[in-house]
Amino acid sequence: MQLMLLMVRKDLLRQLRSPMGLLFALAFPIIFATLIALTFGTGSQPSVPKAHILVQDLDGSFLSGALLSATGNEQMAKYFKVEQVGDEGLQRLENNEASALWRIPANFQQDLLDGKPVEFELIRNPAQSILPEIAEQGLAVLSEVLSSAARILREPLDELRPMLDAESAPGALQVAALSVSFYEIVERAEGLLAPPAIALEAVQLTDEEGKGAGTGGATGSMVFLLVLPGISVWGLFLVGDIAMRDIMVESRMGTLRRQLSGPVSTRQVIVSKALYTALISLISLFILAAIGWFVARQTVDPLGFVLLSLALIMAITGYSAMVYGGTSTVRQGATISGILMLIFAFLGGAFIQLQSFPPTVRRIAPISPFFWGNSGYQDLLQADGGVSDILPNVGVLAGLGVLLLGVGAALLQRRLGRGTV
Repeated sequence: MQLMLLMVRKDLLRQLRSPMGLLFALAFPIIFATLIALTFGTGSQPSVPKAHILVQDLDGSFLSGALLSATGNEQMAKYFKVEQVGDEGLQRLENNEASALWRIPANFQQDLLDGKPVEFELIRNPAQSILPEIAEQGLAVLSEVLSSAARILREPLDELRPMLDAESAPGALQVAALSVSFYEIVERAEGLLAPPAIALEAVQLTDEEGKGAGTGGATGSMVFLLVLPGISVWGLFLVGDIAMRDIMVESRMGTLRRQLSGPVSTRQVIVSKALYTALISLISLFILAAIGWFVARQTVDPLGFVLLSLALIMAITGYSAMVYGGTSTVRQGATISGILMLIFAFLGGAFIQLQSFPPTVRRIAPISPFFWGNSGYQDLLQADGGVSDILPNVGVLAGLGVLLLGVGAALLQRRLGRGTV
């Protein structure tokens, strides 16, 4: 045992001389989680960039003016900046002064009242990507609303047309009759409109409620904790990969051959590499955990955290041993491991929350070890879970680690015995 500890110490000292790979693996989760938190969690009201839309009204009618007035309401103003322009609109769009140019056609009012198809024209700014898409989707929704309204309000619109065409103002009886027509249509739709079939209620949480509501408070620290577990699991697997890859590096440098020429067995070399990989991964895990606690001051069940962390370290060590026991070169092992980790990371919700995936993807997510690590830490952090809540995660990760470590150690020992490492 003393000899294996000395070998672990030797590997640690070698790693300290060239720490950049491990530092990157540790820094990436922190940087990624911090950027996400700063982007989406800087306050109780997230900052949303507005799509600047230039509107050229070629019709200049009563209905086009009413449509423009509707786009200036308070709710629309949160997401869109609508500005009416003339012929200079296209030039301003080319000068990158807006996200899109919306043109209302010349016969908008007449065609709408006659029941003819109406086509809006939207010219997108090619220098922007997301905001023009928002403008297009917003105009698509508005078109659907106008299309439905034109069908439902067909009768009162037919009554409104002669009033708009007349040179004099409509009489009181005409206005009253038109009002009755609108009222009757609204009354027929009362089951959907009053109360509405779908309602949205916005609630502003206090600071204390936000802390108790997990991610609902939308504060930067809570967003940080929401993202950190998944991306940290990916970072820890990367750390384990770098550590176990050292056995291939030593083979290429010739130091492994010199060790085996002394009173050292192949089993001792493999066990020392596994201990070194587990130790490096464990140190990295507690560094990430300490940073997460420092940012959010979120406490978790200590026993549950220790059990889950040890099981995760076992899975990381077994995975790394399996990869480098089944590959012949450093490049081949690093390539295969990188591909597998990316697949497992996306399936396990390391980069994107699983709730954002379709049901089919969520059903196959448990095949990824990242899923069990990520969901276990999420249960401890977000749901105030305890040991009983993460026991399935611990069992799967520990069982997977033992299985992979056994197979990987057997493959490595066979190759060491044949001198092919």
